[in-house]
Amino acid sequence: MVVSRPTDSGDARAVSTVLDVAVCLLFVTAAVGVLTTGDRPVPDDSNSADHAASLLGTTTATVHYGTSGGGGTTPERATAACRPATGETRPDGCRTAHGTVADLLARAAVADVADNESTDPSQFEQGIRNATRHRLAGIHAAWQVVVTWRAYPDAPLGGRVTVGDDPPPGIDAHTATLRVPVAEGTPRARADGDAGTVDAVARRAASATVTRLFPPEPTRLALVAGSPADRRTAGRYRRTAATLGVGLDGAVGDGSVRRANGILVEALAARYAGDLDARTDEPADATALVSVETATVTVRTWSA
Repeated sequence: MVVSRPTDSGDARAVSTVLDVAVCLLFVTAAVGVLTTGDRPVPDDSNSADHAASLLGTTTATVHYGTSGGGGTTPERATAACRPATGETRPDGCRTAHGTVADLLARAAVADVADNESTDPSQFEQGIRNATRHRLAGIHAAWQVVVTWRAYPDAPLGGRVTVGDDPPPGIDAHTATLRVPVAEGTPRARADGDAGTVDAVARRAASATVTRLFPPEPTRLALVAGSPADRRTAGRYRRTAATLGVGLDGAVGDGSVRRANGILVEALAARYAGDLDARTDEPADATALVSVETATVTVRTWSA
């Protein structure tokens, strides 16, 4: 019987294979050590603004608030005081707002048009600021949200709500923007067909602005309520009229929302027409400038 023996070359190949495996394992171990002990990369915040804007535009919040103003009340206390217990009706003097965070921010910016001279922000504004901070708590970057609403750039009436501090000077900030509808159910400032004249565009914009600021039926109910809501609504009317340089001639005291709104529309339409005429004599171009139906939500993020 002849017994085969491994050749020297076969032994060499076997030994070489074992050594190759051992060396490979050493390299893998060394690489793992480098990954484990090296400095962790700084998180990239380049997508944080888009992510934050998406959260504001898609997630919802419920804000319970009183109608008597801030009064130093924290959002948490206002929410707790106004939240109805299970199976019970909402407490008197309280309201509830629900929607996406971006929608609620837009509402706060509209309300700010007439409240911007008040040093005591409403409980609603306080509550939506708190809801914004809660929704963006998981963003791994410093952030600021700015919401603006006005009929066109540099319009005489405008609202602004800011949540968060300004970025430091010279910082590289990332920006994302949302356009949020605010004027459902109000006269449209953008005509589907021929707007006719620049004055017609201005009147449409003025009517939409005033109707959004003072929707007739809710405003009438607030004026006759004989509550803090009555005083707050009357104060908003007077501040708006003062901004436009007109008086409401007792319309607010009489609870005549139609008359009060008509006075404001006339004054605002004249201001809008003057501004738009100075920019263009083309109705289509004037229409393109007007964006009274939407608020702009701008999110900025930067490395903390």
